[in-house]
Amino acid sequence: MYQYPLAFTFPAFSLSPQITVKDAGGVTILSAAKKLISSKEEVIVTAAGRLAYSIVSQESRITDIPSNWDIKSTGGATLAVVDDDYLSAVDTSKFMPNTLMSSMANNEISNVLNLRSAKMYWINDSAGSHIGLVAPDQKSLVAMQLPLGQFIRQMPALFFRFITPSYYVRLGEETKMFMQKKRTFFLDTYTLEKRADFTEAEEAILINSVIIALVYERQQLKDLYS
Repeated sequence: MYQYPLAFTFPAFSLSPQITVKDAGGVTILSAAKKLISSKEEVIVTAAGRLAYSIVSQESRITDIPSNWDIKSTGGATLAVVDDDYLSAVDTSKFMPNTLMSSMANNEISNVLNLRSAKMYWINDSAGSHIGLVAPDQKSLVAMQLPLGQFIRQMPALFFRFITPSYYVRLGEETKMFMQKKRTFFLDTYTLEKRADFTEAEEAILINSVIIALVYERQQLKDLYS
């Protein structure tokens, strides 16, 4: 188990940034980099220079848009599957227990009010059932609808970098981790806090899910605020 909080950093202006993960003591515990030459989207995660995990899209990036990623151990076993989705700016799940009804209500309200949705990531087991998620918190979703968001969208391209969303990372109904983006320019920095207990096996799934979310984070923010 790692010492929290963890710090995820990667160059802001790089074609294929390498993510460096450091523990509370400043020790590098993991590195992750996206392969540039591969028929599938593939992120290699190493520890002390050795392969620790690989995150591989199920779809070919040549013919499809990757949206499902297998988190694999060094032995090739699938630990979990990350599936991207969109989260409504209106979170009705807290007062509407039925998932289908909640989803329909979210979509209807968002359409009427012309609200913007944000990308989120489901964490699924090998059978495809949802076991957790990585998603923007409510404050970040609301901020997208405020005049500040519209103001930034009208500013020069790089102003979106000053947006600092936060994310909750859940297993089941419990928030296990909480992630906050720092306001930096040349080096993207995210702090990941521990909010609840989890096993070592669950930790591996959660951290790798965070990594694949961060790989696409820059493009997500650019799309939202430009």
